[in-house]
Amino acid sequence: MTARKPFIETANLPTTLELSGVTPGDVLQTVADFSRPVILRDFCTHFPAVQAGKKSPEVMSEYLLKQYSGNPVIGCYGGADTGGRIFYNEDMSGFNFDSRRVPLGDLLEDILSSTGAAELPMRYMPSSEVSYWFPHFAAANDAGVNSVSPIGSLWLGNRVRVAAHYDFPNNLACNIAGRRRFTLLPPAQIANLYPGPLEFAPGGQEVSLVDFHNPDFERFPRFREALAHAQVAELDAGDALYIPGMWWHHVESLGVLNVLYTHWWRDSAAYMGRPTNALLHAVLGLRNLPAPQRKAWKALFDYYIFDAEEGAADHIAPRARGILQQPLGIDAAMQLRAKLQNDLKR
Repeated sequence: MTARKPFIETANLPTTLELSGVTPGDVLQTVADFSRPVILRDFCTHFPAVQAGKKSPEVMSEYLLKQYSGNPVIGCYGGADTGGRIFYNEDMSGFNFDSRRVPLGDLLEDILSSTGAAELPMRYMPSSEVSYWFPHFAAANDAGVNSVSPIGSLWLGNRVRVAAHYDFPNNLACNIAGRRRFTLLPPAQIANLYPGPLEFAPGGQEVSLVDFHNPDFERFPRFREALAHAQVAELDAGDALYIPGMWWHHVESLGVLNVLYTHWWRDSAAYMGRPTNALLHAVLGLRNLPAPQRKAWKALFDYYIFDAEEGAADHIAPRARGILQQPLGIDAAMQLRAKLQNDLKR
């Protein structure tokens, strides 16, 4: 079966910036200079996992099973009618696949045995933390980012498509086996991507409702503007892609057995909480206010958050700055979290 091609307008999109010669020893220093995605060619070719995948899908499968802890993985099973697109069902009351816990060997066998099918069913394992499911994988395939305490996860499947979405953390995505195509769009394009529900999405994170293979420009006319800002990254086994936090990415797996190893890390301390919580709280407290009041609150958010400058609270006596102190320390952050939790109970 030939690899799926993107819809015709994607074929002419610019390619993401590429770098060669970046190694695990200097990767964090390198990507720190970029606020846009960067392809790192041959970054992880030396990984034992990549070497196994280059031999054959069967050898890749054997390698994964040797690393496997035995805990059942989450398997996503969809019919050939999905076209490999991991998405909602027709009326958005659920998803277009069934999700169940299965032994990894069963999922891999299903993927390999269906390779020659005239109509390929969807078979997919979403983000699975290596520390739990593949406890020795990280040490054997070291991407050089341990100093930022990343969450390392494996993703695998046949030819599936993950709808465009964003993630809060930064991501160093190492392509272990197969080929992948990322269509990347900057955060400012959110209105042109028509995101779906905040609290109900196939992977937990809201996704664009636009089908990148067959976009409905009558229903989603602003998507044409999004494409004007899009770029494409195609990864072979051994390549990596740095995706800064909040960049939208549509991901296509193009091989027989595709394996991706992601590393997520944040630029702020974990005790500061997830920014998503602030968004949800704003939906609760601000969204239904009259337009003039929302505009007034926007000015407050701009002053205290989005346009805040270093030293903006210098006119306040140091001991009286409270949560306006910069940086916000762990004690003050935990007190603020406790106050918010208590307020939400009222």
